[in-house]
Amino acid sequence: MEKSSNKRLWGYATIGMLTTVVVLAFARLSYGVILPFMREGLYLTYKEAGYLGTTTSLGYLITIIFAGILASRWGSKRTILLGISLVTLGLAGLTITPSFLVTFLFMLLLGIGTSFTYTPFISLLVAWFPQKKGFVIGLTTSGAGIGILFAGIIVPYLGSLNTEIGWRIAWGVFAAIGVVVVILTLFFIKNPPVEFSTEQRFKKKSPRDIYKNPHVINVGLIYGIVGITYIVQMIFIMSFMIESGINMKFAGQLMALNGILSIFSGPIWGFISDKIGRRTSLILTMGLTLFSMALPIFFTTLLGFTIHIIILSCTSTGLFTLTQASSMDHVRPTDMPLAFSYVTFYFAVGQFIGPTIAGWLIEDFGGFKSAFLFSSLCLVVGLLLTFKVRNSEQLVRLNSKIHGELSERVTQ
Repeated sequence: MEKSSNKRLWGYATIGMLTTVVVLAFARLSYGVILPFMREGLYLTYKEAGYLGTTTSLGYLITIIFAGILASRWGSKRTILLGISLVTLGLAGLTITPSFLVTFLFMLLLGIGTSFTYTPFISLLVAWFPQKKGFVIGLTTSGAGIGILFAGIIVPYLGSLNTEIGWRIAWGVFAAIGVVVVILTLFFIKNPPVEFSTEQRFKKKSPRDIYKNPHVINVGLIYGIVGITYIVQMIFIMSFMIESGINMKFAGQLMALNGILSIFSGPIWGFISDKIGRRTSLILTMGLTLFSMALPIFFTTLLGFTIHIIILSCTSTGLFTLTQASSMDHVRPTDMPLAFSYVTFYFAVGQFIGPTIAGWLIEDFGGFKSAFLFSSLCLVVGLLLTFKVRNSEQLVRLNSKIHGELSERVTQ
């Protein structure tokens, strides 16, 4: 039984990685790598580039709540298949987009598809493996690093081969990989079995109780700040490096290095958090992320950007993993999907406003440095919020209290 469970865990985690590659790395984060080539091909201003980055987040934001409702009624698997299919369609559409307006529509589709995929998939994994949620989330989010590694290699290469259509071919390659993930999900992913445990027999908390939980709100605010800063960095770092005189090929190699290191960030920080607690791990990752984000403001050199990429790639995916896992640490297992969806809404809001504010700052107020200063200030607030996260000992006491209440009810 244990062997079968481990086999399922690794199988689902692998497909989860590939899903994250498509819906997070390709649909969201690779835009920053493609942007220098795409901006030239479509004659976009930095404001328009920021709007397009916001558009994807807008699609994510306006549909994330509906995704949770659909998953509960329709089943996680069917919802995930719908989401990946929409993302794949959007990626395919970007290969032929002729203008800003059409690009806007396809980027919106990417955001909508992501909302119907990522949160339901994470919830499905947690339902299958509730005792290993930190580890399995870490493995799944490592797909973001794999995708960025791939994009950091293939996009500059295709761009150097053909500056006019290289970026279009890159979107096409992403779409083809999306088709593969749709097929894998269709044949190998199953909805988790419904288990009627003692705890589940009792009435779930209402959504309002979850939404008013101060610990969940705190994690949501942290996740919102992660959303703002992560998307701003991913969209504009490539352009920032090129404008600062960094060779385009070397900039692409740094993005590839970012991908390599990010692959291991999620699982490693997930493992560390199991040993030293979520709170301490969040403080460490947020502090390191703040330090790395501030570096390019003062050191727009090859060394400055290299250190920035190395530190950020070692913490960013871990920050995702720790925040996602922490959102479910403060509620009963039956309420975990609702809590995760709720904090993801904060993340979506952050990703929605981040690119627009950054594009505006870059265009009108001091260039890329002003955008990275804005992100650094947001991370200062995020660091302060991490000190309010419950530590491991508090969570143990909370769980003991919950189980004690359940035992009393059963006895009565």
